[in-house]
Amino acid sequence: MSLIRPALVFIVSLGLSTGVLGCTSQALRASDAAVDLVAQCETEFRQGRSDRAIETASAAIRISPTRADAWNARGFVYASQGRMGQAADDFTKAVQLNPANPSYLSNLGIVYLESGQAASALEAFDQALRLEPHSARAYNHRGKAYRSMGKLQDALEDFNAAAKLDGQDATIYANRAVIYALQGEYRHAKKDLDHAISRNNAMPEAFQSRGLIEMLIGEFEQAEKDFSKAVALGMGDTVLYYNRAIARSILGDSAGAQQDYQNSCRMGYSPACGLTKVNSQAANRSL
Repeated sequence: MSLIRPALVFIVSLGLSTGVLGCTSQALRASDAAVDLVAQCETEFRQGRSDRAIETASAAIRISPTRADAWNARGFVYASQGRMGQAADDFTKAVQLNPANPSYLSNLGIVYLESGQAASALEAFDQALRLEPHSARAYNHRGKAYRSMGKLQDALEDFNAAAKLDGQDATIYANRAVIYALQGEYRHAKKDLDHAISRNNAMPEAFQSRGLIEMLIGEFEQAEKDFSKAVALGMGDTVLYYNRAIARSILGDSAGAQQDYQNSCRMGYSPACGLTKVNSQAANRSL
């Protein structure tokens, strides 16, 4: 059972550019049209029309294939749909066209990270930080790349740097809490999760992680409340129900624990199914 479910927030700016490429009047008209299409792509994406946004960005690329922002925009929409291979191709093209843009490099790094290619992600974030050495976002994501590679101390240093640069980003504290938890520093982990939740109380992963830490330090009543908050925020993780069942069982809430084990089992978490049967048999014997 995974004790900590780190939050990975995919924050990618479309990075719209108003720059005009070309010098002839025809080139100007084509570039102006591409600018409008990229802006339209962003609007369509925000309206939830992702497929249409991809078509619009593709039209911008056909009109002006050297516009890095058009490739970046389409890559972002692909990434939002989970089409990481296509997103990586588009972000790579954006970087090739504008290698001095740290946002494009960070976008590429995030896709690599989401795809499990931590080493490639690390390289992209390294380049982004060379261009923009005071980017809390890049440090935050590079820290996650280090964590994926098992380099916990390097990850901790990056999260520390990110927190100094942006003390209001809840995800930085949530990510650093994971490192503290993996190192067995549960009090530090809980403190960071407190900070994360105080800055953004709509992150179910933070409540779930804090609940797990509270379980480890014996604060079962508070753990149950945090698990319930994660559920209330819409998180339907099978392990979340399983962990809440354990907390409820320890607190003497057999009925609540039984219901959570059943929910976890129905959602496909097999260890919960065995406990459901055991609890059902125990309940029958007590009748």
